[in-house]
Amino acid sequence: MNMLAALPYWQFGPWTLVESLPIIDKPLQVHSFGMLVAIGLIACLTAASWRGEKKLGVSGESVQNFGIFLIIFGWIFSHMFNVVFYEPEKLAENPWILFEVWGSISSYGGLLGGIIAVFIWKATHKDMDLLMWADHAAWSIPIAWFFGRMGCASVHDHPGAIAPESWPLAFQFPDGTIRHDLGFYEMIWWAVIVAAVFWFDRKPRPKGFFLGLVFMMYAPVRFILDFMRVWPQSARGDIDVNPVVGFFLDLLHVQPEVYTYGGDARYLGLTPAQYVSIGIFTAGLVIFLKVKDNPPMEWKQFKRKPRDEQK
Repeated sequence: MNMLAALPYWQFGPWTLVESLPIIDKPLQVHSFGMLVAIGLIACLTAASWRGEKKLGVSGESVQNFGIFLIIFGWIFSHMFNVVFYEPEKLAENPWILFEVWGSISSYGGLLGGIIAVFIWKATHKDMDLLMWADHAAWSIPIAWFFGRMGCASVHDHPGAIAPESWPLAFQFPDGTIRHDLGFYEMIWWAVIVAAVFWFDRKPRPKGFFLGLVFMMYAPVRFILDFMRVWPQSARGDIDVNPVVGFFLDLLHVQPEVYTYGGDARYLGLTPAQYVSIGIFTAGLVIFLKVKDNPPMEWKQFKRKPRDEQK
């Protein structure tokens, strides 16, 4: 293995603010992953509020209320999805872990939860333009996801398979192996998606355009990258690769492997995220083909009423 080809293994944090908190006797720490996720959510809400007022004619407050509801519901569902599909052995040992929403999360679980939340919001806001708001959410989500994956890259919590020699984006992990870092790869791809979304938003687009675009840009890449994920410890001695999965592993020069941490569960050889990717891409394609020839939206700026009229 060409060691000079590997990127150095960095890790940011945690930073200890208080050595020992009263009563609980535990340190108060800031973790890079949580910090970057928080920055991403704030940036996402800020950008969405700005665009809502400048282009959609809705108040920033209404956008923030909508966004916060999606975030809360999406966060809860992201944990439940992760526990059910990625950690079933833990769920079997302790069913209460399903409600420990401060624990592990799944990005796709958050997306699915957000989609469910949009329909719940619609049920309580009858006059809501469902497609416009869903499209606006799709426009803003890449910002949050980019920072989220930056958080993943900062702690290397998605180790991949052994990388080919001379691959310039691989990392040398602490155990000396040179591996794909899937959080790092996704961070790069989400930066591309953010740039594409901003580029296409230079002029009005049909409602649903960004919903289809983001789904179609992300899902195939996620589907391919997940073939590079390592298997979990529970799969030790029992890795079964079917011909379809084997085809992709050969194509990517990846050997199936159990690693010390970060492995993902498989169902018929595919990760839960790969099944979701198939559905998300299909939905994105259908939406995009359905709306691409529709007339573009008319941009309109939100006009805030004078204070005396608001009383």
